[in-house]
Order: sequence, then C-alpha cells, then structure tokens
Amino acid sequence: MWRVAILVRKLTDIPMEKFESRWRGAIAPAIADAAARAGSVARVVLNIPPAHLGDDLRSVFPPAYDGLLELWFTTPEGAEATMRAIADDGTAAKLARPVIDAERSVTWLALAFPTKPEDGSTVKFLAGGEVAEGVELEEAQAYWRDVHPVVAQTAPQVWEPLTRYTQFHGKPDHVLASIDWLAKGRFVPLCSDMGFARTDDFLGVYSSEQYSRIVRPDEEKFSRPGEMLSYISGEERVLIEAETPG
Repeated sequence: MWRVAILVRKLTDIPMEKFESRWRGAIAPAIADAAARAGSVARVVLNIPPAHLGDDLRSVFPPAYDGLLELWFTTPEGAEATMRAIADDGTAAKLARPVIDAERSVTWLALAFPTKPEDGSTVKFLAGGEVAEGVELEEAQAYWRDVHPVVAQTAPQVWEPLTRYTQFHGKPDHVLASIDWLAKGRFVPLCSDMGFARTDDFLGVYSSEQYSRIVRPDEEKFSRPGEMLSYISGEERVLIEAETPG
C-alpha cells in the first residue's frame, strides 16, 4: 500500500479551537469526499492528538504540526491522480484557505512496509526524516528495511513496548505536487509510524539506555539527525474504508 501523509499547520492568528473545529468537522471530511469522488482511495484516516500532552512529552517532542490526514492507495498513480483532483476541489479549498498555512504544511507519498503489526496502540508517533550524509537512497532504505529491525529486536526495552511499527519509503519517481491551499509537496525518503499502549511507554523507549546505546547509533547509519517531521496521535478516526482495500 501507498500512503499520502498531509501534515498541516494553522495560520498563526487562528485560535487552536477554531482551527480544530474547522479541520476535523469540515476540511478533512471535504478532502475525503474529494478523494472518494476521484475513485482510487482505499482508506482515509484523520488523526486526533491526545487530549493532553504532558510536559515531559512536550519537552522531548514539542508539537510541530496541528493536524494529520492520511490517504491510502493501492498504486502511486492512483494517489497522484487523486491528489490532483483534491487540489482542484473548490469546496475543500474554500474551507481551508482561511485557517491553514499551506506554506508551512507538507504532504508526501511513500510505500508502506509493515514491520510489526498493530497490537493495541493508544498513542501513535509519526516520524519522518532524511537519509544520512554520504549514503545512497537505495542503500539507506534497504538497510532500514532489512537490518535495522533485527538490530532493534536486540534492544527489548525499545522493541517490546512497540505496539506498531510501519516503515514508509519515499520514492523519487513519485513526488506529489504542492497544493497551494493545503500543503507543499515534498520528497520524504524515510518515515515511520510507531505505536504505544501508553504515553509512559513512548517516553520510556526514547529515554532508555538501550535506545541510546543500540538503536540510535544504528539509526545514524541510514538516517540524518536534525529537524524531523513528527506528529503524535491519540486516535485514528477512519473517514473512508473501501470494501476491498488493496
């Protein structure tokens, strides 16, 4: 499966309550409707942040985006055609322009590699980034897919609390165009979804001795430290589910 991720930021002068009401109640459903009319989307998921983000979590992963919408497809061509249809949808654009900062929002397309199946997640952490300096894209993605999960399983403090782990590999032949009222199209080579049963498990993984000693050094073999695309979700609200998703 292929996933389009749309991370949005609100305009700075818009109150969060107004943005969330417009985003959840109108914009995301309008985008989902436009995707459904295009005919290729298999699934649309609106991510809702946790009701409360504790200070500990905010200090480690401060919220960088205000909304996340996922659109799932069986082919990249279907995704690209659907995103063009969404870009031309006047209803969604009219709703979004007054509240969304499209210049600071981002969307990308990537191929999903489920690595650890879903098993009771209540918190999801999306993290996207770049390939390490001096490493070829294909080499980095192959190492991440085939070797890194094996290394991570030698660190039970990290691997066992994960209730979901899915990799998303960006492909340079399939980069989405920008949508001027929604988000900038971008190539994101590496992204993952990680699930946790509790927020404390989330914090525990990243503060664990095994993460800093085993997992993080291995991550640096294929990924670049620095600014990261990220979002923390406390609920995945399914807006569309095709009868026979690929």
